[in-house]
Order: sequence, then structure tokens, then C-alpha cells
Amino acid sequence: MQLLLAIVQAEDADILVDRLIAQEHRVTRINSVGSFLMRGNATLLVGVDDERVESVLATMRTICRTRRAFINAVPPVEAIAAALPTLMPLEVLVGGAVVFGLPVKRLLRLQGGSAPPTADQHHPPVAGAADESGQKEGEQMNLMLAIVQNSDADLVVGGLLAAGYRLTRLNTAGGFLRRGNVTLLIGVEASQVDDVLRIIQANIPLRTEARPAAEGMPMYSATVFVLDAARTVHL
Repeated sequence: MQLLLAIVQAEDADILVDRLIAQEHRVTRINSVGSFLMRGNATLLVGVDDERVESVLATMRTICRTRRAFINAVPPVEAIAAALPTLMPLEVLVGGAVVFGLPVKRLLRLQGGSAPPTADQHHPPVAGAADESGQKEGEQMNLMLAIVQNSDADLVVGGLLAAGYRLTRLNTAGGFLRRGNVTLLIGVEASQVDDVLRIIQANIPLRTEARPAAEGMPMYSATVFVLDAARTVHL
């Protein structure tokens, strides 16, 4: 399984999210900004089984097209601009998408409360893959991405901080209902993964209703991806 992290243009994001949902993929959207044109774009997180990765990439190629855009030739500094002759904007070609494929070590869908996970998939690393982490045995770090609902985020964050875990909180949106949610980035040692999962589970309520009922899509309180961190450096 892979977690696809796709950076797409804002003009393509809505159509792409709708198409992926129609193909029964779950999508989390982060509104972001490109550093080159300083224009809004979208970063999508999509968990995909290995055999469906190429199909998702084909969908992205179809929708995420290149466009021509204009940028200022010089920074917009009034004092400098006043002393320079008038410059025409530069035309550049931008798009369509940049996609990173991150191998998923483990995927869980949590209902909350005392209910067991509706899914707990383990994906062992590919045999023979080189270990380039540069970390000693027993110190392997994992990056956990926990997607939780807005109403649960404060309790989950409070529980993790009280247990001494560091995290980064991103305000995101679910692709299906387009409602706000929260994605937490948590760096932990491999031996701490189950403890973090226990804290998340203890701070989210049980939800069993469909979302929406007519569609029959189950309501998960949290979705958690566990990824190997090839390298972790504190600067």
C-alpha cells in the first residue's frame, strides 16, 4: 500500500477529488501555497493499494493539465520599481501535478471508544529493500498521520501532549463531505506506535452510523497511516 501525496493546482483540485471519490478512494485535502508563483494549490493525501496506484496516477494525468501563467519580472518593491524601466510580465508554464508515493507500513481505521478497529492492515517492507535510514537498530522512527474529526481533535492532541508526544496539527478537509477535519503528524519510535494508537482510540467517540446513510460509507472516527521515517534529524 502507498500513501500518495499529490500537489495539484487549485483549478484542478475539486474535479480531481470528485473523480477519486467516484472511484471509491478516500481523500484528505490540505490547502497549500506554491513557492514559485505564490498561488494557492492543494495537497491531497490518498491511501491506495499497490495494484491501484497506476490507475490513480492515470486519473491525475487526465485532470491535472498544464497552464500558462504570468509572473512579475522583478520583486514588487516600489523604490526599486520606480527606478527601473517598465518590464513586461513573464509567461511561464505551470502544472499539472507532483506526486510522492510513500510506502505505508500500517493502516488503521478507528471507530473510537472500546470498539476494535474496523481495519488494521500491516504492510511489511519489500524484501531486499536497502536500509538507508542511517539509524541504529532499535531506533527506527515512524511518522504517523492521524486524520481525526474537528470535534475530537482537541481531546486527542491534549492526550498525546500529556503523554509527552510531540506533534504537528494541520487543518484539512475530507474529500467526501468536504467538511473540515484535522491531520496530526506524530514522529515516534516504532515501539511507541501502539501507545499512540491507544491514546487516539481513548479520546475519540464510537461512531457506527453511515456517512451519509444512503451511501453506506462507514463513519470512521480516525484514520491512521504509519510510515517508516527514512531519516529523522532534530536541528
